[in-house]
Amino acid sequence: MKKAVLLSLLTALLVVIITGLVSCTPTITYDEAEVRAFADPATETTLRGLSEGDLAKYTEYGNAGFKKAVTQEIMNTMVPQIEDRFGTYVSKEFSKVTGKDNYILVYYKAEYTKTDVTVRMVFDQDHLVAGQWFE
Repeated sequence: MKKAVLLSLLTALLVVIITGLVSCTPTITYDEAEVRAFADPATETTLRGLSEGDLAKYTEYGNAGFKKAVTQEIMNTMVPQIEDRFGTYVSKEFSKVTGKDNYILVYYKAEYTKTDVTVRMVFDQDHLVAGQWFE
């Protein structure tokens, strides 16, 4: 009987420890002004380039992986989809900055002619665009 109680207590303690470890993911904080100094112009150029179907402008601030992943064929497919769904890009407004792994995630509220959308820009440690998501 004592073994069963001890085993139950050890199991409960182990669950508490594991839960605490899982929920204690480190929070990365960034200086908003420093991040915006590189993220705002890169995001503006990227969004304008996409809206205009201009591959060079769209990938201007991209890292090697981003530039390799986006071809003119992909642009020719993406631009009409973005225009049909959101319209033409008008402007953006900074929302927040967070971090995940080795990436800096910068969120913007982007105004398009048809609707507003949240845009998540992903920057690598060199402050180059590594990805872009419409949410």
